[in-house]
Amino acid sequence: MKSTDTQGKTIPLRCIYLSLLFILYHSINSHCMAQQAGDVPSDSYGMVKTNMKISYDYTNAPVSDHFNARVSYELLKNKKFSLSANANYNSLYSDFSSDALPDGYDPQLMGMNKTHIYGQAGLSTTFRNKLFGCPFMAFATMSIDWGDRRFQRISGIAMGLFMLRANRSTQFGIGPLILINSTSKVPAFLVFIYRHRFNDNLAINLYGGMFGMDYTPTKYDLITIGGDVDVRSFYFRPNHPGLPERCRYTNTNFRPGIKYKRRIATNLYGEVQGGVILKMSSRVTGITGTKIYFDLPMPTRPFLQFSLNYAL
Repeated sequence: MKSTDTQGKTIPLRCIYLSLLFILYHSINSHCMAQQAGDVPSDSYGMVKTNMKISYDYTNAPVSDHFNARVSYELLKNKKFSLSANANYNSLYSDFSSDALPDGYDPQLMGMNKTHIYGQAGLSTTFRNKLFGCPFMAFATMSIDWGDRRFQRISGIAMGLFMLRANRSTQFGIGPLILINSTSKVPAFLVFIYRHRFNDNLAINLYGGMFGMDYTPTKYDLITIGGDVDVRSFYFRPNHPGLPERCRYTNTNFRPGIKYKRRIATNLYGEVQGGVILKMSSRVTGITGTKIYFDLPMPTRPFLQFSLNYAL
């Protein structure tokens, strides 16, 4: 799926709707089925009363050493509605060579090469009911983005799924997603999820064009072979006549590989993930992302990520 700006340039938005669809998928899965071996997957972000997660990943590339900490707390919940507050903190190091940028741009002088800190804070809500005779679930989030020591923008996403099939073995849903930005136009997409559980230990997942095979050898262990979409970005002030006062760098990658998750203790989960990073996009835009100023190369490379998750 792509959106086109007023100058005819295309902006891939897979990174946004795939990430949110993954969250909504876990939420629907938790409400539509009871997994007998589900102790490990029950830590889905934002789908429990309290959720705290920290992660670190490393790759040998111009953008590396990514640390992420996020927290979600459920403020209100009943049979149909839930409301959660959440916050997200990130730091990453970038080190681009001058040769990677077009002539006339220097990443050092533009403030791109350093450790960047950025994050979000906002509210998320889910709604569950029946619509046209089918189970229906909606998810919406509104957040404030900050980076480069200041407020940057307000953004939001609203999406929903009609569950055309929802039982213990199979879930299939389809529905709309709308991306809302404080200053940009509003693109909309049609998204889907599909999950089929062959038995208590093996399941297949398809969501938004992504694929994953889950193997649960015990109720404390989960092994996933597949891929995910990873998005990392930072804001900076380039002080360059050819660029706006505030810019945003966004690196979007597809990461095929293997992930191992284990329940370490009550409400505490550890995770190790490794694989290969394949570039989808690497670009500098304005803060809304609607105008692309230039692209940057990003090599294919391996990565390793470690995470700890507390879910109550």
